[in-house]
Formats: sequence, C-alpha cells, structure tokens
Amino acid sequence: MKHNTARTITDILMFFLICFLVSTGLLIHYRLLPGYRGGHGLSLLGLTRHEWGAYHLWAAYAFVPLLILHCVLNFAFIKNIIAAKKTWILLAFGASGLAIILFFLLMPIQRNSSDEGHHGKGRHAQHSEQEIDEDLLELGY
Repeated sequence: MKHNTARTITDILMFFLICFLVSTGLLIHYRLLPGYRGGHGLSLLGLTRHEWGAYHLWAAYAFVPLLILHCVLNFAFIKNIIAAKKTWILLAFGASGLAIILFFLLMPIQRNSSDEGHHGKGRHAQHSEQEIDEDLLELGY
C-alpha cells in the first residue's frame, strides 16, 4: 500500500473513532445518567449505559494503535521539526501528553464519605423501617 494511501486511511479511521469516542462519552455523561441521578432503565438502541461504556472503551483501545501508526506514517513531519531546531515543540507535546496520561493513571482514587452505604441500594434503602411502616399505614396497608 502506498504511503499516502495508508496515511489517508489511518486519518479517516482516527477521525471516525474520535467522533465515536466523543459522542459516546457525551451520551454516557449527559443522556444515560447513572441510576442514582434518575437514569435507571435508560437505554439507546437497546444498549444501557454500561454497554455503551464497553463500546467506548474498545474504541479507545482501537484508537491507540492507529495513533502510533499515524505518528510512524508522519515521521517525516516529526523529523522536520527536529531538523528545524524546534525540538522544544516536540518535547513540549510529548511531555504534555505523557503528563496527562500519568495524571489519570497515578493519581490516588478516593472514596467520598457521603457515598458510603448508599451504593447500589436505591433511594428506599435510606429510609428506616419505621418510616416505611408509617408510609404503609398511611396508604392503608
């Protein structure tokens, strides 16, 4: 395959993958809300929040080798930056990308104390048995 053809195909695939990643990320965050925010039972095209999340993850996995291939195919451009004595540009981009990746991989995960005891139990689990009994009596049960 010709160099320009490979670069074109790689760029087109990367474009569609990035569009898919952005749209599924926005879908998961803004439209298919977590259950505790009223999103229990929501789906799009028969897929739930977690199923869309799996597709989002696999699209990201597919994007990484395409990104590496993109850098290999565009090595002449990268080499020209180095040859033009603009090494600081290459180093700035590389350091920025590495810093973003390392930030999300190495930052400690925290558990909020306000979330303890409520995960997966729904809003009714927050009521005491006495409150539930009183509610049932009011309803005539």
